[in-house]
Amino acid sequence: MVYIIYDGNVVDRINEVVRLMKVLANPIRLEMLSSLYAGPKHVYALAKEMRLSYPLALLYLRSLEEAELVESVENKLEGEREKRVYRIKPFKLEITPEFINSLFNSPTPRTNEGEKDEQV
Repeated sequence: MVYIIYDGNVVDRINEVVRLMKVLANPIRLEMLSSLYAGPKHVYALAKEMRLSYPLALLYLRSLEEAELVESVENKLEGEREKRVYRIKPFKLEITPEFINSLFNSPTPRTNEGEKDEQV
């Protein structure tokens, strides 16, 4: 069976798949992932490289971080103060018709958002 996998964790909820796809549907975020693939970068460097304002670049990075596609870490270079840099996290994305079918035809019943699963 095929799943969307973040760092070894299986994501099998429809809402999580939709949220991830929305994050990846933005070409600027995709370009950021491509840039970070080359190595970790400070938000200022990334903003300058992509010709974005600092607040907009930070907004995009935070959405990538919430989706667990990138992470921020403290980086201290010799003679400089600590700076937070962003780096890409290992992930694999593979969506097939079988995967989509499994979202809707899993043995665990789906519940509406906000409802709790109850075992009978």
